[in-house]
Amino acid sequence: MGNEGNLPMRKFVYLAGPIEGCSNHEINQWRQKCYVGFTDHITGVNPYRAERDADDPEARKRIIMKNYMDTKSCDLVLAYLPKEINARRPSYGTTFEIAWGYSMQKPVVIVSDDVRVHDHPLMDLSGALFWDLEEAIDYINVLLEPYDPQSTFPYDFKTPAVVN
Repeated sequence: MGNEGNLPMRKFVYLAGPIEGCSNHEINQWRQKCYVGFTDHITGVNPYRAERDADDPEARKRIIMKNYMDTKSCDLVLAYLPKEINARRPSYGTTFEIAWGYSMQKPVVIVSDDVRVHDHPLMDLSGALFWDLEEAIDYINVLLEPYDPQSTFPYDFKTPAVVN
């Protein structure tokens, strides 16, 4: 199956970040910045869509499985760990998602304004560590930009080379 019409291949970024104990605004604001900031061929995958009825034990299992499957199917994991939320409660789920991404050999990009996060040994697993979300979005856009063979090989292969 080829790339019909030379459209860029769609890339998926798993948007890991605190959910438990957070307001809808805290859950969605940074993810919305990602949706707006990513180039057209990148789709952010929001784990919050599976969070209904999280108090039910079966629902909790479903949420964990869905998040694992999403992490597995995405091209990259972007983890957001803001200091204000970290101070209230550690994001255990996000830590798992970082580890899943690493164990699946996916690029892991972490953003935090918390020096404790930057200094933690787990952050050595990240492919990139940023203080600023916008910088991370720019980095991801470059990292996942579509392959353009014309920019890699400007040589015209139809014209024979002249060898002296």
